[in-house]
Amino acid sequence: MKIHSRFAACYVSLMTMNISDPRAEAPETFDALRQRIRDRFPGLSPHLQRIARASLDEPNSFALNTTPVIAEALGIQPSTLIRFAKEFGYSGFSDLQRVFRQRLIEGAATVRDEVMFRSETASPQDIRTILEETARAHAAALTRLTETCDIAALARAVEMLRSARHVYVAGLRRSRPIADYLLYGLMRGERACSLLDFAGGMAGPQTSTIGHDDVLAAIAFPPYSKPVVDAVMDAHVSGRRILAITDTAESPLARCAQVALFVDSDAASRLQPISGAVALVHALLTAVTTT
Repeated sequence: MKIHSRFAACYVSLMTMNISDPRAEAPETFDALRQRIRDRFPGLSPHLQRIARASLDEPNSFALNTTPVIAEALGIQPSTLIRFAKEFGYSGFSDLQRVFRQRLIEGAATVRDEVMFRSETASPQDIRTILEETARAHAAALTRLTETCDIAALARAVEMLRSARHVYVAGLRRSRPIADYLLYGLMRGERACSLLDFAGGMAGPQTSTIGHDDVLAAIAFPPYSKPVVDAVMDAHVSGRRILAITDTAESPLARCAQVALFVDSDAASRLQPISGAVALVHALLTAVTTT
């Protein structure tokens, strides 16, 4: 294994940093802070909402980067990050940042997965380890799905797809195979459906043809694909029905959807498992096409 020097340095710094201040003795957990951000999200200003989304989508970035680097990436002033921290009761951004750093320290194995890069010529034993770790990651994703899935929302999604005259499906990057599977299942069930043609540049015209009896099923996880978000926004403005499969209620897809189904997204993983989303779509298709 090779360790990327920049991330390795950050990791060592995290593991050895001095957290002797009063807040560090009984720090707020990341889960508690995340819930507070979700609860207060609708009342935040647009700039603070941008920071809130980024903090939940890329918590590792908030832990490992400096204030100027984070501000530049978000297109805001560093002072806005300070204002965000004070909005949640912290004296400054560095004080808030300790929560994100503590998350990495407590999840040391996850940090190692983030900062270590395997040799291109892995031995057979290394390959077996990779396979076992991957299988565990997918099993964990499926377990989280069964524990967190909103069954009432899933039932509403089933009724929405059943009643649709035509289902338009949108998904790019790692969401594309999930979108393809949804399209495949709908076609096998002889349901009228089509995939938005982003590659051919026809997604916009397709979106404009979505009728009131149709449904746009959009799938996206952080970092949300802009073409998919744009299609969802256009459909939302036109008053069309939208089913979103995404990660949180703060997702730009969820905020425009009549029904949103959530699949936990592990932002610490470089290649995130899609097994949870595929299982969710499988359940959705089974209910829609067999009953």
